[in-house]
Amino acid sequence: MEKTYFEIKITFVHIVIFMIAVLGMGIFLFYMGYQAGQRRGDPRTAIASEQNQVEAAVNPEELRIVDEKPIKTAAGNTSAKQTIPEEMKLHQAQKKKEQPPVNQKNIFTDQNYTIQVGAFADFTNAQKCSSRFSSRGYQTAIIVETINKKKLHTVQVGSFATMAEAQKEKAKLENLEKATFAIKKAR
Repeated sequence: MEKTYFEIKITFVHIVIFMIAVLGMGIFLFYMGYQAGQRRGDPRTAIASEQNQVEAAVNPEELRIVDEKPIKTAAGNTSAKQTIPEEMKLHQAQKKKEQPPVNQKNIFTDQNYTIQVGAFADFTNAQKCSSRFSSRGYQTAIIVETINKKKLHTVQVGSFATMAEAQKEKAKLENLEKATFAIKKAR
């Protein structure tokens, strides 16, 4: 009579090899996840993206505005049969009408002095400090400095042509924050 089943013999050696393979795969996947997390949480990556955002704010010509509203024709109706160049012309005209004038107060210029309001080892703390001052209308920058082999993220507020202007604004900030700040040469 014929056998209608297959016989598989599993020995202790087979089980050990299987467990080693599973353990090896687990370690490899954990390592890959750890590396991905390190790259995502790397402050240098966050600083680079923050600097790109600051550069985009400084150079308004480089801003790319995505407008998802339909473009209306001169008669006010949305037309699906418009050609791309016509839509581009309409969009350019609409963008020129809606674009507010650039506020010169919010753009960093090549001035001589700035006020340092904080220095943090952790980039997220520097961002919190920066956003606190920028929400009050001040221009801010986070500068990475290495002091005594330690990386510090300094938060700087404003840019001033003279030391007198910087001292005047520093006095306002110190009174507002109830803290002591330093005036530094801008880079």
